[in-house]
Amino acid sequence: MVYLFDGSFEGLLSCIFEAYNDKDPGTSIRASSSYRPTFLDETRFVETDPAKFQRVYSSIPVKISRHAQEIIYRAWLSESEAAPDLILHFLRMGYNLGAKVENYIQDPNINAIMQLNKKVGIEVHRFLGLLRFQEIAKGIFYAGYEPDYNITVLVAPHFTERLAFQPFIIHDKKRNISAVYNGQEMVLTDEAPKIPDDRTSSEDEYVALWKEFFHTIAIEERKNPKTQMKFMPRRYWKNLTELQD
Repeated sequence: MVYLFDGSFEGLLSCIFEAYNDKDPGTSIRASSSYRPTFLDETRFVETDPAKFQRVYSSIPVKISRHAQEIIYRAWLSESEAAPDLILHFLRMGYNLGAKVENYIQDPNINAIMQLNKKVGIEVHRFLGLLRFQEIAKGIFYAGYEPDYNITVLVAPHFTERLAFQPFIIHDKKRNISAVYNGQEMVLTDEAPKIPDDRTSSEDEYVALWKEFFHTIAIEERKNPKTQMKFMPRRYWKNLTELQD
């Protein structure tokens, strides 16, 4: 049986609610938008149900752990096609083993979901230091980036605390997802932000100062390209102010 859902996290857990009692190890879950039908598959589309989602989600810290909630959410944000099946397997095992499931990495599926969790967590941590904000209008700052994973929802709360009452936009240019903060509350949207063609002169001065600072502290004898590539992979460079020509 292949269970299909609408691609949302709420839809996934609604689907898991329906699929959980299916003891067939071949049970699979797929987002309907990416599913490729075959003649051998029996399929069932599961509508997103907030009550079913909440029953599954709220059961996780009780029967497994609070950390397990974070693990499955990060795995889903990885956008891996394998994530829905891995999450189903993780929860099935977790309801039997409790919190010990997180260390049950001899199971290849548990190991796989823990690796997804780790990779997403590492990228979130990287961008807490790599995001570069530019003033696009008076008092409004913008940071564009292209993460490997769909992490804006995890990155943005850090900056609402750090920037306090400062309005900003964090824009995932790859997925066209934006976190918009007005100084009091944050919303996520899939509408592209409108970026003015002419930036403020103060922003131009800031960019120049930032580049000068970056090159000033780059002591020739301490340059370590391998370490730089580890913490700032080249694929991120085009959105870093100090590395722009």
